Parts: sequence; structure tokens; C-alpha cells
Amino acid sequence: MAPAVTRSLLLRFAAPQQSWGSTELSDRNSEPLPTRSGVVGMLAAALGAARGDWPAWLWATDIWVRVDRKGGLSSDFHTVGLAATSVQDIRSRHRQVTGGRGKADFIVPLGSGTKWTLGGGTMVTNRQYLADAEFLVAISHVDVDRVAELAHATRNPVFMTYLGRKAFAPTFPFHLGVREGDPRAILAVLPTRAKEASQLSLHHLLGDQNYAIDTVQPPTMTTLEGWTV
Repeated sequence: MAPAVTRSLLLRFAAPQQSWGSTELSDRNSEPLPTRSGVVGMLAAALGAARGDWPAWLWATDIWVRVDRKGGLSSDFHTVGLAATSVQDIRSRHRQVTGGRGKADFIVPLGSGTKWTLGGGTMVTNRQYLADAEFLVAISHVDVDRVAELAHATRNPVFMTYLGRKAFAPTFPFHLGVREGDPRAILAVLPTRAKEASQLSLHHLLGDQNYAIDTVQPPTMTTLEGWTV
């Protein structure tokens, strides 16, 4: 019997900013590399799956990440306060016209299923972003047809693919095609444009907080030709 063929989809996560949160607190921190739930969510969006109705087989994907450029963490300070009186009046009148009662309230979702009502106070949050990072992501599945399905979806996404936040679209090139081989082996030899390629960390995304399990030294390149299939 011929050995099973393994194929891996290759994606490049690079943008001025990314955000890979692993908590739902008011302070939105970012992990230093993509999270498994974030990558799976991106794949589900590309497939056109509704929120909360992701295909079960997506959770069986094998996902590896190579850090070609670590980037830096930056924080953005946010405050949310009560709207101006004129805006409150407009909202209240609209509420009454549409059958509502009383004054309009101003609420902010906290991300945990609860809401915070703005009653004159100010809500302060810090949001963390990952700036100028670059990751090469390899995704495989025991069913090679699923890999082909993901390759088609990420090249022709139903919902936009973005790097943690809707405003963070990936830069070109994003889709690097499908290659034969397992993700770890491919990322060990796939060329890099990193200036210091001797110690690129390799991560196996098994959860949303991951640690490097290996370092690799792929060949360097000055053009994009090494990424073509």
C-alpha cells in the first residue's frame, strides 16, 4: 500500500498591525504569535461558516507557525464615555418613535456576554497590537481534500480574512499555495526574507498560548521566487 500523501496549505501573516487576543477582558492583550482559535476562525470565515457554526473538521487541522519577524507590542489607550446631550436626545426621540419607552441607554459589550451601561462614568481600556510582525503558517489535515478546500477558500474567501481585527488585512503575498509534505518539514526548508535566519522559532499551535518547540535555519532569499509553487 502506498504511503498516505500529506499536503500543507501555506499562508503568510504579515501586516502593519496584528492582534491575537487570548482573553476577553476589558484590557485586550495580544499574544506574540497567532493563536489556534484565531487561525481556525479565519479559516471558518473564508469558508463562509456562520459564527458559532464552524465545521467540526476544522478543529482537526494541524497548524504550525514559523516566526520570520517577531514585531513589537504596542498599546492603544481607549476611553468610552457618555454621549453628548444632543446625541442622547436624538436617540431617545428615535426610541419613542419606534415604540420604545423611556430614555435611550448607552451600553458597551464587555465581550463576556454582559454589558456595561454608561451612566455618566468613563470606561478605560488598553488594547495591545503586534506591529510589523511576519509569520509563515502551514496547515494540514488528514483528509487532503480538506486542504484543497481550505486552499480554495483562502484564495477566494466568502468573508474577509484578517489578522485578528477587521481593520488588519494581510499584506501581499498572503496565499503561498499548497505543497506536499507535513507542516513542520516544509517550514524548516521554506526560504525566508529574514535577515537573521539562523534562529527562526517554530511553534505547533495546540492552544492559544504556545511556546517554541524548535528553531530552524531555512535558506534566505531576496525575491519572492522561493515562495512560488
